[in-house]
Amino acid sequence: MLENHWCASVDATIDLRTGCNPLEQHGPQAVIVHADAWAPIEAVADPHDIRQVVDYEVIFLAIRKLEGNPHSICLETSILEVMDAIFSMAIVTSAYVSMHKPHVYNGQGTPAISLSLTREQWAKRRA
Repeated sequence: MLENHWCASVDATIDLRTGCNPLEQHGPQAVIVHADAWAPIEAVADPHDIRQVVDYEVIFLAIRKLEGNPHSICLETSILEVMDAIFSMAIVTSAYVSMHKPHVYNGQGTPAISLSLTREQWAKRRA
């Protein structure tokens, strides 16, 4: 957790087609998504307007958009798509996204992946 930063968080459960592992190619599965976006407190002109801080609706809509992808995609690709949406907000300086599948191994294992990036790291990846 960053000091002197606003943090917008979104938690969602979505149905996601994933296809990186043959065990997971049986159709859409529940995926639990958590996303955090941080912005420095001094960069906000009006802290009473949450949209000036971080618009968490942007994050939520990016997560929901993943469900509309008819192709099998992996969690890593999905996380990067959410990261792109988060960093589309100029005020965001760092972000964290995690995804896990609570049911994929019949309750015996819950595959999970997460990524934490600064704006600089994200920009290098985009270059």
